[in-house]
Amino acid sequence: MNTTQHKLRRNWKKRSHNFIIEKQKRRAAKIIRQQRKKKRRKGAFIINSETREGKLSKLFAGYKLIDAPNNLSLLNNEKETLNFLQALQVNYDQRQKVAVLLDNVKEITTDAIVVLLSNMVHYKAARIGFNGTRPNDQRIRAIFEASGFFKYLYGFAIPEQDTYSFKKMNNYIYTHGQKTVDASLADDLVKYASEIVWGEARRCPGIQRTLVELMHNTYDHAGEEKGEKHWWLSVEHNTEAHEATFSFIDFGVGIFRSLENKKPGEPLYGAMDYIKQHFPLIKTQVDRLRLILEGKLVESQSNEYFRGKGLANTFTRFNKNQISDLAIISNYSSIRAANEDYHSIKNEFLGTFISFKMNSNTYSLKWEI
Repeated sequence: MNTTQHKLRRNWKKRSHNFIIEKQKRRAAKIIRQQRKKKRRKGAFIINSETREGKLSKLFAGYKLIDAPNNLSLLNNEKETLNFLQALQVNYDQRQKVAVLLDNVKEITTDAIVVLLSNMVHYKAARIGFNGTRPNDQRIRAIFEASGFFKYLYGFAIPEQDTYSFKKMNNYIYTHGQKTVDASLADDLVKYASEIVWGEARRCPGIQRTLVELMHNTYDHAGEEKGEKHWWLSVEHNTEAHEATFSFIDFGVGIFRSLENKKPGEPLYGAMDYIKQHFPLIKTQVDRLRLILEGKLVESQSNEYFRGKGLANTFTRFNKNQISDLAIISNYSSIRAANEDYHSIKNEFLGTFISFKMNSNTYSLKWEI
C-alpha cells in the first residue's frame, strides 16, 4: 500500500469514527429531549417525597399550597374533606391563587371529582390561578385522567359560561355543570347508567324525578336570584359492580341559610319561623333536616311549599327502593339514610351535596320511546 492509499484509509477511518461519535451524540441528545418532553407532559407535577418541599416551592411560587386529604371523599372522610373544601372557598373569596396537592391521595370517590372540577371552573372562570400536583398512586391518577380533570387543569383556560361538560355520557366518569333545569339530560344520564346496571336501557322514574327536582331547587333557591348558581352532577359507571353513583352538588348557601335569607313576598318566606314555632324543642339543623325528610313539614304559614318538599320526596323514593345509598350534606347537617346516621358537622358546608346510587335493586321500567 502506497503513502497516498494509507492516508486515504486513515482519513476514512477517522471520518467513520467521527461519524459514529456524532451519531451517538445526536441519539443521546434525542433521548434526553424525549425524556424532558415526557417529563413536562406527564411527570412534571408528580412529586417525589424526598424532594417534595423544594419542588413545590419552585413549581408554585405565589400560590397557596393546599394538601388534599389522603382519602378524598365526602362520603368516607367527611371531616377532612370538608376542611379541604373550606380552604378552597376561603382562598377563592380572597382571590388567592391555589395549588391543590394531590400527590398523597390514596382513595377517592365520585363526589370528590365533582367537587374538584367545579372548584377548578370557579377559580379559572374568575381568572384566579388554580394548579396542582398529580397523584403518585397510579390507580388514583387514572381516575383523575378518566374524569378529564388534568386536561383542563394544565391545558385549557375556562371562560364563564352557563353550561360545562367533561367527557362523554357513556364515559367511566361524566361531569356536567349547568344553571338551568334540563330534564332531557336527566333522562339521557339514566339511560346510559341503566345500560351499565342491567345491560339494556331502562327507565328509573325515581332517579329521573330526583335529578330534575335537585336542578329546580338549585335554580330557585341556591342564589339570591333565580338561576344565579350552577348545579354540578357527576355520574360514575361501575361495570364490575353493575351500579352507577350520582353525585349532585351546588355551592349556594345551603338549605337552612336559603330559608333564613328569604325576604317578604318571596316563596318560603317565614319558613324558619314556622319550624321554630311548631317544633320548639328541635334546635339543631340535622334534627330539622330529619323532620323535612320524614315529611313532617308540609306547608309554611304563607302556604308556600318548603324547599324541603323536594327532599321529602327524595327520601320517600329512597324508602321505596327507587334510589339507593342516599346521603345529604348541607350547612351544619349530614345524613346517611342507609344506616340512619344523622349527625351535625363542625365546619359549615355552604351548599348542598346529595349522593345516591342506581343498582340492580332499583325500581325500573322498560325503556319505551
